[in-house]
Amino acid sequence: MQVYELTYPLKEQKYKPSVIAIGFFDGVHLGHQRVIKRACEIARTRNLACGVMTFYPHPKQVMGIKDKIDQITPLQSKLKQFETLDVDFTYIIQFTKEFANISPEIFVKQVLLKLNVQGIVVGFDFTFGYKGMGTPKTLMELSQGLFTVDVIESYDYKGKKISSTRVRNRLLSGDLKEVRSLLGRNYSIHGKVVQGDQLGRAIGFPTANLELLEDYLILKNGVYVVKVYVQGKSYAGVMNIGYKPTVKQNLKTPTYEVHLLDFNGNLYGQILEVELIDYIRGEKKFTSVDELKQQIQKDILYAKKAFVHTQR
Repeated sequence: MQVYELTYPLKEQKYKPSVIAIGFFDGVHLGHQRVIKRACEIARTRNLACGVMTFYPHPKQVMGIKDKIDQITPLQSKLKQFETLDVDFTYIIQFTKEFANISPEIFVKQVLLKLNVQGIVVGFDFTFGYKGMGTPKTLMELSQGLFTVDVIESYDYKGKKISSTRVRNRLLSGDLKEVRSLLGRNYSIHGKVVQGDQLGRAIGFPTANLELLEDYLILKNGVYVVKVYVQGKSYAGVMNIGYKPTVKQNLKTPTYEVHLLDFNGNLYGQILEVELIDYIRGEKKFTSVDELKQQIQKDILYAKKAFVHTQR
């Protein structure tokens, strides 16, 4: 998949004709996937390239509404998901205040038409242009036969719309079963293994301390069953997210520590992908390190059973 970083106003150059799906697509959940897959279906029938247009950074950051946005799928994670959907390319539009202030008409004339877009697919709630004034209906009116517009209606699960907000709320509550149903996959994060305080090794449960590669949504504190990918191989594991209250005091930010089952080796400097399989329990402060060790053993036993069950 080719990735093109674009800044408004676009440079004058020749772009290949294409059909594109447009959206921010945080989470790349099943609703988003329907939009993107439909764009690719149309592209294939018309012998055109299939692409995605997304935006970076988050509009709320640019407009000063929020200083930091913890996303379900930050940019690089989002691109990995696009690639699994057989997209030929992704346009990343640099979201600036200048870009935010263009009208829907200018967006069509100076962005979509310049990109030689022949077809567009959007979700039913898509908005664009100054203050989100443009809607799918606006897009159809402005197309003037120069490109087709397909609108994908909402996709429901258990009678409610699948949305990024719904995915985020389920992640924050630790409901990974529903998250998996909304995403169509296990939720995952990527991090680099960095030097820790080696307390895990000292008590018999060595952990890989992760430094997250992007600003992911801060997950619910606690212990998780995970599947960890290391250099093309996968391992069952247990991950703790939190502040280690039994052995630490006043940590300002949560730590991400992963104990891999049936693994021996040096992970320092490695990039790990960690899939969240199940939420075991909340983080708590134990009265002693021995009590903590006993609980970790129980967590590992639970993880082994849960991992076998989910792999059936």
